[in-house]
Amino acid sequence: MTSPGSTVVGGIAVEATPAAAPIIGRSAGPAAITIDALGKRYGTGGLVLDNINLSIEAGQFVCLLGASGCGKSTLLNIIAGLEKPSEGTVTVASGKAAVMFQDAALFPWLTAGRNIELALKLAGLARPKRRAAARELLDLVNLADAADKRPHELSGGMRQRVALARSLAQDRKVLLMDEPFAALDAITRDLLHEELERVWRQTGRTIVFVTHNVREAARLGERILLMSSRPGRIVNEWTITDTGSRRIESPEVARLGDEITDQLREEIRRNAS
Repeated sequence: MTSPGSTVVGGIAVEATPAAAPIIGRSAGPAAITIDALGKRYGTGGLVLDNINLSIEAGQFVCLLGASGCGKSTLLNIIAGLEKPSEGTVTVASGKAAVMFQDAALFPWLTAGRNIELALKLAGLARPKRRAAARELLDLVNLADAADKRPHELSGGMRQRVALARSLAQDRKVLLMDEPFAALDAITRDLLHEELERVWRQTGRTIVFVTHNVREAARLGERILLMSSRPGRIVNEWTITDTGSRRIESPEVARLGDEITDQLREEIRRNAS
């Protein structure tokens, strides 16, 4: 595969990889996730995922983008170990990954702090240390004052921050996020983008973030991977070489989003024909 050139899309330095198969990520450091010739089908049905080849570098923020039903969540579930591939292999170098879903799924009878303490307990942290560790994690997501509040006392955005803190409590180097902000209003989502970016830079986690929102992917991702409709294949990727903070409303993000949208529409038209 020919090495792509570096271009500037609306002021953001981007390496765009044209559609080709297979795509293997160029890793400057050790791989956190390695996927080799992965395929998935359910029963005797058609392929859901086909020949996924991917290497994700430790500490990268990768956005996985595609039309509804393309297999994004299935791929994430396989990386998480929640589903098994029909063929091929997935290796998470650090072992298991933490997962955060669209629904915060907090226990309603427990406070925010206790929800996180439960995760710390399952992670094996001794009881005397759990309360302080939970407070530190809530402070990391700017919710230190909400430790004693129950989920019904929190806004949707605050519940997702607690869910993020709970995911971090598992102390795993890889964090998988399946459209965690999709149900939130635009302003709250934008605020959580800032919080997530800050947490990512502070903790050095490897993040794989599934979304169908092109602008969200352009705002957050260091790498953006575009999947075709079924069977799901990785057909294009963009590597953001300028990794400074980006604003979702900025012209730079809008222009990159437009480029990605054009490619997504092409994939949808190709699938329809």
